[in-house]
Parts: sequence; C-alpha cells; structure tokens
Amino acid sequence: SDAWGLQMISAICSLLLPASQSFVAVPRPDVLSAPSPRAVAAPRMLFGGGGASKEGGGGGGGMGNMMETIKKAQEVGVKVKALQEELVNTEIEATAADGGVTVVISGAQVPMDVKVSEDLCSKGAEAVSDAISLAMREAHKNSMEYSKQKLGALYAEIGLPMPPEGGPGM
Repeated sequence: SDAWGLQMISAICSLLLPASQSFVAVPRPDVLSAPSPRAVAAPRMLFGGGGASKEGGGGGGGMGNMMETIKKAQEVGVKVKALQEELVNTEIEATAADGGVTVVISGAQVPMDVKVSEDLCSKGAEAVSDAISLAMREAHKNSMEYSKQKLGALYAEIGLPMPPEGGPGM
C-alpha cells in the first residue's frame, strides 16, 4: 500500500513536471519491506493531509481546494482580460492652450488623437509644441489614474491587496 502511494505520487509528479522526471525519486520495494529503526512519521500527501477531510467527504488530499483555486484563478483571468479590453477602448482627453490643442489617449496609455486649432498654429511652432507636450502629460496622468482606479477595484473584488507603487503592472 505504501509502495502504491509512492508510485502514485511519482506518477502525479511526472505528469505535472515532465521535464523533471529524472528528479522524482521512486523507492525500491526491498527498502520499504525492511523495518526502520527510526520512528515512523505520519504520511504526508502531495496535495494535503493524509487523513479524512475535515470538510466531510473523505480523503482526496486537498484536491478540492486545489480545484477551487484553479477555478478562482480562471475567473480572475477572465476579469483581468475584460479590464484590459475596457482600458484599450476607453478614451481619455486633455486640452491645453485654452482649448487650442486636444489630446486623446486610451486607458492603456496609447496615443489616439491630437487636434490643434488654427489659432494655436498661428502662434508658431514653439507654442504648438509646448501645448501638445502639456496636453500629453495631462492626458497620460489622467489615464494612469483611471487605470489605477479600475485595477484597484478589480483587486478589491478578488480580495487582493494593491501592489506597491512601481510594482507589477498590466
């Protein structure tokens, strides 16, 4: 029975980690049959405890919890993909020079449009350049705030803390 359990663990490991098959130890049957002078510890299973589950329904070694975690991860993946799509399709606008220039970028910080009025163009290249730069910075700042707010709502919904500033992004 112990040999069968160890062979099952070995088989599961070889399925989960095919490239690491050479690292899975399979005990020799003659070693298992020899009495051990050491105290025998309770068996440790690959995916949880060795006894009956506290939640009723018998053993399973925590497979229900693992399946629940996988299901939750898949749901989070769907929500993240939907948020990414929403950010790409959201337009954030900023203006400068009393409306002389309008810049539009997406919620994913992708520039989408720049409009410059005739009045601003008549003031020269430097005025146009300054106004566009100002509007771009403002649109980018607004886009970052918007995406941070949306990401914060997603993190709160799935019960995770927000990563620190400068941490992993989308």
